[in-house]
Amino acid sequence: MSSPDLHEAPFAALDLSSDSEHSTPQSDNETLSRRERKAQFRLNKHRTDAYAAFLRSETLQSTAHLFDPRPRKTLCIINLGLGAAGCATSSRLEQVFSAFAGFERVVLKHNKPFSFARFRSGDEAKVAYDAVHEKPCDVFGGKLLFIEYLTHVQFARLADHEPQSSQVLDESRGLFYVPDFITKSEEQMIMQSIRDDEERELRMRGIQNDAQSDKWFRIQDRFVKHYGHSFDYHTKHVGDASLAASLELPAWIRPYIERIRSAVPSYTCQPDQLTIQRYPPGSGIAFHADSHTAFTDTLVIVSLGTPVQMDFRKPGADCFTSVDLQPRSLVLMTGEARYGWEHAIRIRRSDLIDGTVRKRCERWSLTLRTISQSLECSCSYSALCDSNDAMVRDLRTRKHAKTQITQGSV
Repeated sequence: MSSPDLHEAPFAALDLSSDSEHSTPQSDNETLSRRERKAQFRLNKHRTDAYAAFLRSETLQSTAHLFDPRPRKTLCIINLGLGAAGCATSSRLEQVFSAFAGFERVVLKHNKPFSFARFRSGDEAKVAYDAVHEKPCDVFGGKLLFIEYLTHVQFARLADHEPQSSQVLDESRGLFYVPDFITKSEEQMIMQSIRDDEERELRMRGIQNDAQSDKWFRIQDRFVKHYGHSFDYHTKHVGDASLAASLELPAWIRPYIERIRSAVPSYTCQPDQLTIQRYPPGSGIAFHADSHTAFTDTLVIVSLGTPVQMDFRKPGADCFTSVDLQPRSLVLMTGEARYGWEHAIRIRRSDLIDGTVRKRCERWSLTLRTISQSLECSCSYSALCDSNDAMVRDLRTRKHAKTQITQGSV
């Protein structure tokens, strides 16, 4: 195999020859002192060695199209890995990045010369990038760290890469699709029950007009309402109890929970969280995997109203598929489909189904989940898993402390 082409990599000064476009311009060298030229030479050499090791580890010829020049949530530390270059550990790497606002977690993969730091936003990641990239790092004995931005998909490909194959997302991988899970009359009864609940909530608050209940929340262009537990779309975790319409599931949903067990016998959960969503035409939801630590290993979606196409992707393996969700159908995700795949409804006003354009109309969905009491996840999909997020670890610590206090008072 030919050697990696370092000239294609989106970073400067990889080729130290005088005629290389990446080398330091001669005019710049002339303005540098001898000490500065030696420092520049060492920087160039460290950079060249770091990226060459990265390319070798991933059997790549180039980093073209791998890194993103724009600030992204995920930073890739090129030359710092677990059991490889830099002898990094999670705790030492967290020492470097946890001081920056928006830090979420670090991810290390065994015997890889690189690692990752994840932030809430690209802007917050940029602050860390500007402070650490190509700077001596005291935590690692003055070592120069080389950092690149990664999109979410490229992060998953590097962190959770699997051999590319024609993986079909079906029941063997945890995706169950049940058409006609409910009847048309049951669909109408559910919609009427949602309206009845709305009117009851308005009466309880003394609102006499047709104003919408304050328990509906607008998330981008869709509307959501929670029962049992709320969901915080900022922290991507269980939200404050006061934001739920009720701390109990509505009575009308319970008969259908038993029906799920009949349709999918492996379903043994006791769901305690319901989210109702209303999707106006053209609205959708971005690719995501439901929080691994907020909920247990199974989630259920019942579609109401009109059909829509739901897309699934497994970023670590470049796999993609779609399911046409018909009204009154049920989708159940567990195991690999739940933890290793993301799902989305694209924001658009029509879907292309078997070569035919189908206009979207208003759609409703019911999502049933079970709150995780342990706040733990041991899956192998590190790019999608939030178990090591700083916020989640803080939640576990506080829950443990609260448990200790409760047990001590008994």
